[in-house]
Amino acid sequence: MDGSGARPAFKRLYDVRSLPGGLLRIGESSPNRAVEIEDEAGWVERLIRLMDGTRTIGGLRDALSESHPEVTTEDVAELVAELDGLGYVDDRRAEEAASLPPDEAERFKANLNYFSYYSNLASDPWHMQKRLRDAKITVIGAGALGCGVLLNLAGLGVTAVRIVDFDVVERSNLNRQWLYGEPDIGRRKIETACEFLNRFRSGMKLDPLDREIASADEAGEAILGSDFVVLAADQPYWLLERWVNEACVRENIPFIAGGMNINEGQLYTVVPGRTGCVACIDVRYGREHAGHASFVEQCRASDFRMPSTSIAPGYMILAGMAGGEIARWFTGSAGLFSLGRVMVMNMDTCRAEPRIDFAAPQPDCPVCEINGS
Repeated sequence: MDGSGARPAFKRLYDVRSLPGGLLRIGESSPNRAVEIEDEAGWVERLIRLMDGTRTIGGLRDALSESHPEVTTEDVAELVAELDGLGYVDDRRAEEAASLPPDEAERFKANLNYFSYYSNLASDPWHMQKRLRDAKITVIGAGALGCGVLLNLAGLGVTAVRIVDFDVVERSNLNRQWLYGEPDIGRRKIETACEFLNRFRSGMKLDPLDREIASADEAGEAILGSDFVVLAADQPYWLLERWVNEACVRENIPFIAGGMNINEGQLYTVVPGRTGCVACIDVRYGREHAGHASFVEQCRASDFRMPSTSIAPGYMILAGMAGGEIARWFTGSAGLFSLGRVMVMNMDTCRAEPRIDFAAPQPDCPVCEINGS
């Protein structure tokens, strides 16, 4: 927002303590934000107490003049700018401009507090929350990872969610798929998932799509109109990932994909025109490994279906990682750690490391050529 009429508010995340020698200690309770500021005259602490979001720079100067008439408007502006650069200040005008309904502001109060850690006078937490609310996200697969992602989306405040699945609830799902219970065995997953989410958050606009994707064209139909796609399914093995990748690149829609392999969780994000894609990995591996082409053909022809081999805690971690990436994408609060690379999380050691890099499109990738990358 325009800073000329800003109404600075000192964030409630940060504590302020007076130290001997005319020093202020700020932000000691928050990670990586603690600083000490000289304040021999005491006007800095007084100004911080006045920064409740009701006053402009001039108004702060007027209120401060009663106890510290020597402080100028320029002094106030400089201190506010310094505090803003340190991440301590929001512009309370932005809260009004975002126009979050009162029930949403209350429900997502902790979200707003979290986003305020990353905000400043130019980028506020209320519009971050609004961008999440207005996002249109398609989740392909309502299994273990999909269930976790859907819960995360509801908690983040995403309103418009399309769920693509064709399966029914089985008893063996119940160790890790948390949207379903024993009474749901035999029911369609998308029907049951929608019921759960509507109970959890009545304001969600859910679009269930009972479909098994069998081609890139069908994947394109499933994701049409989305701002972001989550691929949380893996069947048919190897093929579904390529179909969704091709559809997302063709429609210029970013997507995140992931899955569990026993004790390893994998996650990667493709942004068409900015990163490479899954086909780029195949192209590069085809150049570097003589046997890759035959491996690809075997995968395409195989009816292999790996049995479920993971426990709920692993999927909870992976779904949380995916949900965090989605939040960072729409809010701009931080960069995505899985952008253009396959990240592997070892659930036994809780260590994540990059395994495959595809940050740049391959020049001979047939899929990236679709949108001119």
